[in-house]
Amino acid sequence: MMPSSRCFHRPLLTLLPLGFALLIGGTPATVGAQQNAESGAEVAKKTSNPDPSGLQLLQEATTIAEKVGQFRGLALETEIHKGLRNRDQLRQILIERLAEEVSDEDVENEAKVFKKLGLLPQDLDYRQVLLDVLTEQIAGFYDQQAKELYIMEGIPLDLQRPAMAHEIFHAIQDQHFDIKRMIEPVSDRENGDFALARSAFIEGDASMVMIDFSLYEEGVLPHGPIRSVIDIPMMANMLNQLTRQDIGALQQLLPDDAEGDPLAVDPNAVAKTALGEAPRMLRKMLTFPYFAGMQFVIEARKGHDWERVNAIYENAPVSSEQILHPERYFAGDEPTLLDFRTSPVLPAETLIYDTTLGEYQMRLLLEEHLQDAKSQRAYDAIIDRAMLGWGGDRLRAYEPSPGKILLTHLSAWDSQLDAAEYFDALAKVTAMRFPKATILRNQGRFGRSLCILTAGERIYLEQWGDLVLHLEGMPSALDAKGNETDPTSAMLRDQIMHTVQRTPFAQVYREKLDAYDAAAQAAAVEAAPAGE
Repeated sequence: MMPSSRCFHRPLLTLLPLGFALLIGGTPATVGAQQNAESGAEVAKKTSNPDPSGLQLLQEATTIAEKVGQFRGLALETEIHKGLRNRDQLRQILIERLAEEVSDEDVENEAKVFKKLGLLPQDLDYRQVLLDVLTEQIAGFYDQQAKELYIMEGIPLDLQRPAMAHEIFHAIQDQHFDIKRMIEPVSDRENGDFALARSAFIEGDASMVMIDFSLYEEGVLPHGPIRSVIDIPMMANMLNQLTRQDIGALQQLLPDDAEGDPLAVDPNAVAKTALGEAPRMLRKMLTFPYFAGMQFVIEARKGHDWERVNAIYENAPVSSEQILHPERYFAGDEPTLLDFRTSPVLPAETLIYDTTLGEYQMRLLLEEHLQDAKSQRAYDAIIDRAMLGWGGDRLRAYEPSPGKILLTHLSAWDSQLDAAEYFDALAKVTAMRFPKATILRNQGRFGRSLCILTAGERIYLEQWGDLVLHLEGMPSALDAKGNETDPTSAMLRDQIMHTVQRTPFAQVYREKLDAYDAAAQAAAVEAAPAGE
C-alpha cells in the first residue's frame, strides 16, 4: 500500500498499485487458478499439496525468502512478521487500507474528472469497480504499514509460491531501501505521476523477481552464474514484448509440457474478470506499474548485475516519462513542476482535484479517443509523436456548483515543435469527442487556439510557445450574432498564462526530502525513552 497522505485532492489511482495485492503478482498458473470458476476442489485435485496447513504456509514463506535473497542478492535483514488470513479477512483489510488512504469524496472527485474527460462511462460506480478489481483475486500481500506478510489460507501451495516470492520481495525492498522514504516526501504535492513512477519501479522489480523465481522453480533457468532471465537475451526480449494487458503471454516462458496443464491460463480469461470488464483506462493504469515497471528494470539490468538496479533506489524514477523511456532516466531528464493561479476567476474553495497527470495518463487520454481498428497504426504514430518531449503538467478541477465540473490543464514541452504536435493530437481528440460541435480556430504570430462550443459549454485549447493550455467545461453564452458574452474562458486563460511558474523537480524534491528527514529525526527523538 502507498502511505497515507495528508492532502485532500490526492489522485486515487496512484495510490493503488502497491496495494494491488497479487492480481498481477502471480504466475500464469496462479492467475488462471484464481480466475477459474472451478477454483475450489477441482483445482486442488490437480495441484500438489492442495490444502497446506497454516504451519506449512509459514514455513514455506521462510524458505522462499531465503531463496529470493540468494538469487536476487538481497537477504532479509530481519524476519518478516507473517499472518494467516482467509479471503474475507484479506478483502476487509484491503478495504480498510483503501479507506485510510482516500475518502469516499476523493473517489467521487476523481471519477468526476475522468468522466468529464470521457475516460469513464457516466453511469459507472467508480468506487465499486475499484473494490471489485482489487479484491476479486487476492491471494495475500505485504502490508507496508503493519510490516506484515498476509498469506491467504485455502490456496494450493504450488499456486501460492510465486505470489509469496513477489510479496516477500516487497518486504526485502522495504528493509533495504525504506520504501516510505521513497514515496512520502512529495505526497503533499499531489503529484500523481511521481507516485505512479515510484510504484512502477518498485512493482517492476518485484515482478521480475517473481518471474525469475518461477523459472528457477520450473528448471527453465539453470542454478549457477545466471542470476536472472534478463541474462538470457532471447527470453529478456520476450518479456519486453509483453503488452500491458497480455498476462497470458507469460505462459510462453514456461516449459513446453505446460501447454497440457489444465491450470494454464487462457489468454482471453482476463476478459472474464472484474479487471477485464473494467474501463480501458482503469485497466491500463492498474497494470502499468507491473509491466512498464518490469520493462524499465529489464533495460536497467541488461548487461549489468543487480547492483545497478539496487543503486537506482537511491534516486528512483520521478515520472512516468522516465519509466517509459529509461534512457531519459539515465540521462537525468527530470520534469518541470508547473504552477499557476486561477483565482479569483475560479475560487480556491471550489477546487476538487489537483495533480500532475504525467506522460502516461496524458497518453491514455489520446488513446481512449483515437481508436479506429482500420487505422490504429496511424493513430499510434500520431500519439507517439504527440507525447514526445513531455516536460511537465498540472491538472486542476473545480466544481463551482453541484455537478458542474471545470477543468484546467497546462502542460510544458521540451520544444515548441513538441508542443505543436501535442496540440494537434489534442485538437483531433476533442473534435472526435464532439463531432457536432462548432469549432472556431485562431492562428496568431506566437500561438494558436481552438474553441469548441457544445451544449452550452466551451472547450478552449491553446498552444503558446512550448505551453499547451486545455480548458474544459467553461460556461458559454452567445448573443444573437454568435459572439461569446461569458468572459470566464478569456479571463481564466489570461490569469493562467500570466501566472505560470516553473520549478525544476529536483529543487522541490530536495527540499521535501530534507523536511521529511528532519521530521522523522524529530519524531524518533521524541519517541526515545528518557535518558537515551
